[in-house]
Amino acid sequence: MKHTATALLTLGILLFSTAAHAADGKVKVFILAGQSNMEGKGFPDPVAWQISQPKYRDRYKHFIKDGDFDSFTKKHQASIEADPKKPFYDWSERADVWINYLGRHGNLTVGYAAPSRCFGPEYNFGHVVGDHFDEQVLLIKCAWGGKSLGRDFRSPSAGLPTDAEFEEMVKEKNAQITKNNEKNPDKQKPLTTVAEMKEPYGHFYREMMKEVQGTLDNLKERFPGYDGQGYELSGFVWFQGWNDQFNEDWYKSYGEYMACLISDVRKDLEAPDMKFVIGQVGFDGPRKSKPAKDGGPSARDHIKSGQLAMATRKGFKGSVAVVKTDQYWDMDADAIYNGPGGWSKDVDKWRQFGNDRPYHYLGSPWFFAQTGSGFGEAMVRLHKKR
Repeated sequence: MKHTATALLTLGILLFSTAAHAADGKVKVFILAGQSNMEGKGFPDPVAWQISQPKYRDRYKHFIKDGDFDSFTKKHQASIEADPKKPFYDWSERADVWINYLGRHGNLTVGYAAPSRCFGPEYNFGHVVGDHFDEQVLLIKCAWGGKSLGRDFRSPSAGLPTDAEFEEMVKEKNAQITKNNEKNPDKQKPLTTVAEMKEPYGHFYREMMKEVQGTLDNLKERFPGYDGQGYELSGFVWFQGWNDQFNEDWYKSYGEYMACLISDVRKDLEAPDMKFVIGQVGFDGPRKSKPAKDGGPSARDHIKSGQLAMATRKGFKGSVAVVKTDQYWDMDADAIYNGPGGWSKDVDKWRQFGNDRPYHYLGSPWFFAQTGSGFGEAMVRLHKKR
């Protein structure tokens, strides 16, 4: 009896110590950055339909409150009948994972995206890392649509074009403005300057840093559950690449600019060991992108190669992972979008799987769910390598 009591007491102390350690542990902070697909284009309409179907519903069980498929469907259908423009989705909420997204903050749920009813990779990413870490998790999402790495997110060590290059850019831009002004005398636009041409370079890198620091400086205000336990910058997820296709320097130098971004983020946030996960663009799904006019790699292939190279680059190996997102392409959505007559032939059927163009991965919630899980699993593997 004495030995049994001692064993139980020891076990109790151990469990209490473990729980206390988890409660007192620093908040694990992950930054998620990029352009529109990191903003999130996983539409809720297809989720609502798929949840009503035994074939698809289990993939979204953690999305819905209490995992109650019938309740979710009944409430959704009732809201549609009351007002088709105001659908209700009874999403689940996760208190051990917080999220901050450009002025909005709270427990992890669907809706921290653009449009605001959607979700992006953050949702399943948050679930994967939330399941892995005992500590509180915080996601800081910094994403703006239509932004390039070569200009908008260009980090300090990447430098700037030369003054001569800027002057040439201004010359070309002003020639186009002049031409447009001549065509539209009632809509005159002023000519641009070198200073105005320089301003966008690195603008969203700086905005990202402001957003991260602003969130960390106001943890208690934004997240009342924060108890002063401190935080640890644990990881960075990057999902971007569309806009760099349209400038030769940007796509051919994508790898170098990506390397600069990784190094500068670690330096500026004083987090030299921060893990990085890069989502390799997969806009073509299972199809190969068309080669360039000269028969060489396409702009898209240059970007994909630049992203992939980060995992084996000197100084990054073991702390940077690349996830190929084309593997998550939604073939059900693809079959409708690219099938006979295209998506518009049967809009109702299309809304069961997608809601957008290929550059937004067809707006498929299944794509964004799988991608988020892939990013989370890659991040967990990097942390296990410690």
